[in-house]
Amino acid sequence: MLLVGALALGLTACGGPEQAEDGTEPTMASAQQELTQYCGLNCPSGQHPTTYLCSSSCGSFCTNTNNAVQCDNNTGSSFTSCGTTCPSPYHVTNTYGSYNCSKTIPYLSGNNTVICSL
Repeated sequence: MLLVGALALGLTACGGPEQAEDGTEPTMASAQQELTQYCGLNCPSGQHPTTYLCSSSCGSFCTNTNNAVQCDNNTGSSFTSCGTTCPSPYHVTNTYGSYNCSKTIPYLSGNNTVICSL
């Protein structure tokens, strides 16, 4: 049952059904729907990377490097971003390492994630 819920939530994040099979809306659906996935490892202006991943819809098989990025809008008083810098007018308030922000496969340790605040 837990797997079905996770699958339904995953489909919602990828543009699948808006509701879970039991008719209830997944609790994280609204946050997940804001993310946009792009092929390549860069986000357009006004957005920041939240996750690097391997996507079959982006062509090549991922051997040593991911081939897609999920991006979110640069809004709010703070947000978490992959990388080591923040877009202006935000500034770095914390750094840490995250598997989701690794461009390489396998994950290499080190600071690759920042908290950006106004």
